[in-house]
Amino acid sequence: MANGPRLATTRRTGWDTPERSAVQERFYRELMAVDRLPSAPEIAQRLLVAVNREDAHVSELTRLIVRDQSLVARLLRLANSAFFSVRTRVTSVEQASMLLGFARVRDLALGLSVWGKLEGKSTAARRWRKSLWSHTSLVAASAKRLAEQTGNDAGAAFAAGILHDVGKLVLGVRLGDSYWSMLDDAAAEGREAAAFETEAFGCHHATVAGWLLQLWALPPELIDSVALHHEPLSTEFGLDLPAIVAVANRLVDATDSASGRARDEVFAEIRAFAPGLLAADAWPDMYAGLAREQHAVAGIFD
Repeated sequence: MANGPRLATTRRTGWDTPERSAVQERFYRELMAVDRLPSAPEIAQRLLVAVNREDAHVSELTRLIVRDQSLVARLLRLANSAFFSVRTRVTSVEQASMLLGFARVRDLALGLSVWGKLEGKSTAARRWRKSLWSHTSLVAASAKRLAEQTGNDAGAAFAAGILHDVGKLVLGVRLGDSYWSMLDDAAAEGREAAAFETEAFGCHHATVAGWLLQLWALPPELIDSVALHHEPLSTEFGLDLPAIVAVANRLVDATDSASGRARDEVFAEIRAFAPGLLAADAWPDMYAGLAREQHAVAGIFD
């Protein structure tokens, strides 16, 4: 596989909530009403306070995470999966922090705690949640590989990949089965969910996720990567973290799961944006490996 370009010298100023139209403002006020949204995960809030202190330590990270045993189970399952290629079986949060690194475990805990907070109870919600996790874990793994190849932070890329579609979970929690039916209709017509959402709401799930993660005060780097993953690829910023997540999402969305081949027009877009990043004939093998890794954590939220 060819080496991809490195980071661009121009840095993003950071995503901020774009000025909303009257339609978007009404939708925002209804969707993001604080009394109707799940509160920010306590573990995420405590983690952010702890890790921003200069004296933060692995032992404190461990104490916070072990307060939520379902989170611990999911974190250890991920740590032992092929996504991270750890040669020793990981049996504790402290061991995961030592082997994977403090920052990576922190970001994984943030991502998994957000997913755990946005759960639906209906049959349609459970069906779509399983499908979304399958897609999400593939995007996260792809983003991690591309980050490793381009000199980005692989742990942050994986965590951002885990969070990139949480806007769909928000819409599902707030709108119920009518939203999941909309996704069924989009799939039946072979259209992207984002296009359907924009027609119906005036914005799509990436913007919704940006709104939520801002309300929850998550790190700006994660907010940028989530909120911008459907934006056009811009050479101005090169392969920074939002671009890595956007490319990974495009690749996974465009790939036929049976053959592992992505649509030609998607590869053309990516080659125009980042020449040499990924050869078309290398992607099927890479995808097959990622799919095998994904199967190992497919039931992580069951």
